[in-house]
Amino acid sequence: MELPVLARLKKDLADLKHELTFQIPKDLATAAAHGDLSENAEYEAAKNRQDFVRSRIVQLEGRIRDLAMYTIASIPRGVVAYGSRVT
Repeated sequence: MELPVLARLKKDLADLKHELTFQIPKDLATAAAHGDLSENAEYEAAKNRQDFVRSRIVQLEGRIRDLAMYTIASIPRGVVAYGSRVT
């Protein structure tokens, strides 16, 4: 069984990869169709979003790689440790 946070990160990663592959290219094409790219705010915003999404994907992949080493069974009971829930 994987950690709940790991499942959420994997979903976020899949959503960002989908956006990078499908939505951002459409946004770039639409903005480029408006003409001069040097003064096109929509194009600049889409490029900035593309850069952000790429950076976030790398960050999430690293975090997922780090968290993949842990399982629910490896979290000690009765001790406060990484991944523990304390009430």
